[in-house]
Amino acid sequence: MKIKRILIFFAIVIILIDLAYFYPKLAGKTAYSREFVNVTKVIDGDTIDTSIGKVRLLGINTPKG
Repeated sequence: MKIKRILIFFAIVIILIDLAYFYPKLAGKTAYSREFVNVTKVIDGDTIDTSIGKVRLLGINTPKG
């Protein structure tokens, strides 16, 4: 019984991973688009100046100064 529950759990996890990976491709929608830019200046640890404007990097927290 315990082995059966573990196998069902892993099957559900694999199905969810497949859906997360293939759904945007099947629906024709993407969460982001890739754009190439030139970095012109590093303002501080998590902010850069690019050819399209100032960009703040999410998820990075560096000390200021």
